[in-house]
Amino acid sequence: MSSEYLETTVDKFIFRVKVGYLYSEAGVWAAYDPAQGTARVGLTDFRQQASGDVAFANLPAVGSQIATGDDLASIETIKVDLALPAPFDGVVVAVNEALGDAPELINQAPYGDGWLVELKPDRWPVADLLDAPAYLAVMQAQAEAEAAK
Repeated sequence: MSSEYLETTVDKFIFRVKVGYLYSEAGVWAAYDPAQGTARVGLTDFRQQASGDVAFANLPAVGSQIATGDDLASIETIKVDLALPAPFDGVVVAVNEALGDAPELINQAPYGDGWLVELKPDRWPVADLLDAPAYLAVMQAQAEAEAAK
């Protein structure tokens, strides 16, 4: 296992958590770029696997003001329509245009090319977000609960 990721296996599924990112319990990650003052945001490996193959991603308009808990984006899969809550307050400064033609990037590279939006946070750091080891524990509990259904 690479030190870039923490991994856990639940049932027959392997879930990865990228070290250095921050996470919401809802399965949204944020990677802050101090040079730009922006945070790239996406869906965690667990959340994308639990949701199924992404067929469509609906992203907010650049310039939108987003508050913590507001719908940041929504994805449609064969299994679910999933609204993703914003992990913090901020303004949308970029959206991943590639998802218009290739929403499956969310499944193929959730911590890379499958990012959703970039936000300029109202403040950073954000107290309510979890580091990778803390999110791994939350995610493992969520995955085990899903597997038990």
